[in-house]
Amino acid sequence: MAKGVKKKYDALTKKHKLPGFEELDAEFEISEIEPDGSVLREVRKKIADKIGLVCGTVEQVLHPETNLADLYESRVLDEQEKKELFETYKKLMAAERKCVELFISSDEKLDAAFIKSFSAEWKTLKLQLVRLIRKLKESWEKETDEGETAGYMG
Repeated sequence: MAKGVKKKYDALTKKHKLPGFEELDAEFEISEIEPDGSVLREVRKKIADKIGLVCGTVEQVLHPETNLADLYESRVLDEQEKKELFETYKKLMAAERKCVELFISSDEKLDAAFIKSFSAEWKTLKLQLVRLIRKLKESWEKETDEGETAGYMG
């Protein structure tokens, strides 16, 4: 129940100077967390889930498999956009690896520090990602010439 999680999180917010519950819930859906156990550990897990999903999408663009969707999307971004995307990817991967480290160490203060720093960094990363993901989405919505099908041999 969201009320129990919010109450526990709000107490931790005062203790660790964390971002507000509503802000994190809007970005990482933390209201879905069960109030039992360590709320900060569960918040970190929600953040890690989102990072993992985004990283998977980015990987498909930067290092496409031999499937049609990956090949098609890999040609949408120019070299400069791919460089920017890789820099964003590096930041996401550093955060993802930090999540794994925190999973192993299981320390409330370290979880709080991560949540605080990543939620601030996420604001910038999100803007970059949304711009590039929109470009990928729009590439699927526009008409393409037959020669632009990323190697489709059907």
